[in-house]
Amino acid sequence: MKIKELTIKNYKNVGIGELCTIKFPNTSDGHSDMLTIIGENNVGKSTILEALRMFFPYEKPHCPDLDRFPRKIEPDSLDENQHMEICVIFSNFNDQDLEKKEIRRYIYNDELKIKRSWKAPDLTDKEVPYYAYIEEGYIYELEDERTWSNAVFRRVSEPLKELYERFCTEQDFIGTITAAKKEAFLQFVLDENRSLIHFRDPEWMPNPNGLSSVLRSIMPKVIYIPAMKLLQDETNTTKANSAAKNIISSLIEKKMRDSQKFVDFETAATNLRNAFVGEDRHESLNDLESSLNLKLKRLMDIEAKVNFNPPVIEKLHENTTFSLIYNEIETTTEHQGSGAQRLLILSLLELMSQELDETDEEVSTWQRSYLFLVEEPEIYLHPQLQRKMRDSLLKISESGLSQVICTSHSEHFIDLADRHQGIVIAKRCNTTGSTKFSQVEEDLYNGESASEKRNAMRMLLNFNSSTLESFFARRVVLVEGDCEIASFKAIKDVLISEYPSIKEAIEDCCKDINIISCKGKLTQRTYCEVLSHFGIEPVLIHDLDGEAHNVGNNLRMLESISLDESRRLYHNPNFEEYIFGQSWSNDKPWKATNLITQSFHEYHEGLIRYFNFVIGSEAAESLNIASVIASNPRN
Repeated sequence: MKIKELTIKNYKNVGIGELCTIKFPNTSDGHSDMLTIIGENNVGKSTILEALRMFFPYEKPHCPDLDRFPRKIEPDSLDENQHMEICVIFSNFNDQDLEKKEIRRYIYNDELKIKRSWKAPDLTDKEVPYYAYIEEGYIYELEDERTWSNAVFRRVSEPLKELYERFCTEQDFIGTITAAKKEAFLQFVLDENRSLIHFRDPEWMPNPNGLSSVLRSIMPKVIYIPAMKLLQDETNTTKANSAAKNIISSLIEKKMRDSQKFVDFETAATNLRNAFVGEDRHESLNDLESSLNLKLKRLMDIEAKVNFNPPVIEKLHENTTFSLIYNEIETTTEHQGSGAQRLLILSLLELMSQELDETDEEVSTWQRSYLFLVEEPEIYLHPQLQRKMRDSLLKISESGLSQVICTSHSEHFIDLADRHQGIVIAKRCNTTGSTKFSQVEEDLYNGESASEKRNAMRMLLNFNSSTLESFFARRVVLVEGDCEIASFKAIKDVLISEYPSIKEAIEDCCKDINIISCKGKLTQRTYCEVLSHFGIEPVLIHDLDGEAHNVGNNLRMLESISLDESRRLYHNPNFEEYIFGQSWSNDKPWKATNLITQSFHEYHEGLIRYFNFVIGSEAAESLNIASVIASNPRN
């Protein structure tokens, strides 16, 4: 059972006016079950993780206060359009899921749809029930019967009569099925002979069949790993629901249940429970209770009942803790540095991925799945360890029992070649202040050239770490090679050096520009096509290589930007010959930089034309560099 998609409405700055829906990649197409949410700081990436933690029932209930409602409207003013709502759709059920009646009973059209709605702030957890989108079942033969008595069941079909008798035996009663037991009987019939049940059209039903309590036993277990805040708490295995605690206890649980000693202990504990709990409990407790009541009765008309709580076998593995030893000094995890704590999480995740990989091969009974929520997994880690962290999370996400959602600013977690369906872009809407989340659901690489395009993009990502900046930049410029990048920097440096009065204006125009060297026209086109699916419209700078601007490869370049000539600048036959009148076979970036630095004014018309295109027409008009040069002639 895995999450197919999640929808958030009116939670902080997410889902205001328009629902925010995020979908997991379709793993049947070979994609990993991992989402990476990227965006600028304070845009709302972590809000998605926070909302999911509030939705799931395991941790201490997160009941939103007024500050979490988008417009902080007082409770008596909230209408349905301002209610906070979180909906999660599960699918991809395995055979073990479908055999578990607690899951099977809520599935409709191969999906399990669950939602929660907060109508006002500061509600208790019980005031926010779980809703399931299901068909309401009813027993057609009993539909018109107000009382389900013994006499009624003498008139029904033999299969239903037989189930009634079995139900009465199991419930240890004879006669009428009371209103309180009708739901239990309906579920009994549904589990034993579904053909006796008819269904109405599906609708949202609050807490059907005790859904709120059932979810605790069937929903994925959430393991949350924060970025900086409370990191020391998340590595502390003595704290309930910390990331380290959840991971290590999950690992220990399987090892324990595979041990014969644990089985023996579990049997002994069950016998102990049976001996001290219930009507046949050990006589020592009865004697103690009787003696205490004799004392009490002499003082007041009151009785005491002595209860014994046997060990909870199901949570025995949660008693595991550990410490760290460094330089022969043993300490608890919170006394180690942030880097060491992050490495501890990384190591635990690597163990978890290995364990899940082994579990996938031997799953025969139902097992709870996992949902890993990881904030900025790259934090405190140098690039090599960032890649290890990424690989561990990917390995975990490839298991049939787990999914991963992470927020990131690292290029190591962005893969536009092989995992683009798992990338979610968060951008703030300047007019509303809300955050929009977008992603690509289809495979961007298709057709006869699919493999060639994917390989081109993979090469670019391998050799150009600045590609991630495209998702944060004001303007993305795709150039053929490094010479154009070096030239832009050299032009900027000369302008700042010679015209210091406009230094700040120049730096302001250049700071949000991302120039990417694509190593050729094919990669330029591919990168342009991929970015456009994420709502990013890059501009192109390329050489004509002796051909007309609207034929062959040059026409294909124009087609990649929807035939919009304002989004491309070309040089004929190439950059260096067009601007400098020279032809170079090597060291192009170095030669261009030298000429710009030493002889800028000799070539300034072509250089300014190029510079203005890179920064964009609006920025170019505000700078008006040609006018600055004309009014400040060189001595």
